[in-house]
Order: sequence, then C-alpha cells, then structure tokens
Amino acid sequence: MIKKCLGIAWIAICLMACGNNDKKPATIADTNKIPKDTTGLHLDDKKDTTVHHTLASDTGDNSQADWLITPGKGIGHIVLDDDVQNVIKQLGKPDSADSAMGSSLMVWFAGHHPKGNRTAVFAHRNMGGKDESVNRVRKVLVTSPRFKTAEGMGAGSAKADIDKNYTLKAINSYTGKGGKVQVYTDLAKGISFEIDNGGKCVGVVVHKVDDTAAAYLNMH
Repeated sequence: MIKKCLGIAWIAICLMACGNNDKKPATIADTNKIPKDTTGLHLDDKKDTTVHHTLASDTGDNSQADWLITPGKGIGHIVLDDDVQNVIKQLGKPDSADSAMGSSLMVWFAGHHPKGNRTAVFAHRNMGGKDESVNRVRKVLVTSPRFKTAEGMGAGSAKADIDKNYTLKAINSYTGKGGKVQVYTDLAKGISFEIDNGGKCVGVVVHKVDDTAAAYLNMH
C-alpha cells in the first residue's frame, strides 16, 4: 500500500472532497486492469518497444526537452495536471502500481529492473468535481541523472550547488538502502530534492507551486 494510503493528511483531503458521494470511485487499476504491486512486470521482456523502454534505459537519442526538469510544471514530457492515461501511453504499463481513495502511485524502472533508475508518478482524482473521471498527475519523481533543471541540477548534484539556485527547506525524510535520505523543498518554485547522507542528490520531485500536500507526500 502507498505509505498507509498516502498518509493521513492526504486521506483527510480526499474525504473532504468526496463529501456524501457513496459511489465507489473508479481507479486506474479498475479501469485499465493494471495489477497492484506488479514490481518486475516487464523484467527481461525483449519485445517491449514502448517509449519508456528507451527513455528509462538511458540509451535513447532524445532531444534536450525529453530530459528537462521544469519546476512547478513537469519532467520531460510528463506534465502536471495532465491525464495520467497520457503518461501510460508514453511509458507503457508501470512496473509497479497501487491505488487508494481515488489516488494512484505508479512506478517505472529503467530496463524494467527494480535496481534501475525509477520514474514515479502520483495521480489523484478530484472526487465530486466535474472532472472526477480524470486521474490527474500531481507529482513526478525521477532518479536518473540524465534529467536536469535549466541550471543543470539533478540526481548526482551536490546540495551545496543546488542551494545556489533554490531556497530549500527540509520537510520530510525516508530511509533508503544507503541510509537516511532528507527531502528538501522549494515550495515557491514547485520542486524537491532528495539528499543522501553524503550531501548528494539521489532524486528530484516536481509538484505544483506552493502545493504543500503534494510536497509532503512520500512516494517511497
């Protein structure tokens, strides 16, 4: 499950949005038959020719736009507020997918291997709203060092260099394979950087400007 159903704070937001709607919300897993917890779904799939097979493997001949991190807007061709269906069309079926309370977290691994770089997308439905049928992208995480901001910041960058371009505040942390990872966020720009114990960035997250709920959401 997604970190106790995406965290108590996010569940509270979802419940307020649902109001008195007794109808069970459709999820990405329901409408597209994407199985939950499908880590390794595409492992060693030689016939996989989706765009993601090229992009996530870091072997494609792609334009700079494919690898640009744009704070508050998106990463590469994954755009915030876009229908997550468009992401699936670009990247193919996720290697791991989970859903709860009208929200979904999908993960793609480089080479479809859990040890590869990851691209994670969190999407959420506006329950009770006119567009509740659309599962919109709210947050994007990448760990591949090929993705860079216009200033050249990304995974592999030193926090000291990131500090020169962004006003960061420590808001969250998680324990990775190498130990504690601290998440620093520039809410005014809509970007977060995950920094390991050695002061190096291991992941970049883009969310909307001043979107506190999304910024605090743990995607690990």
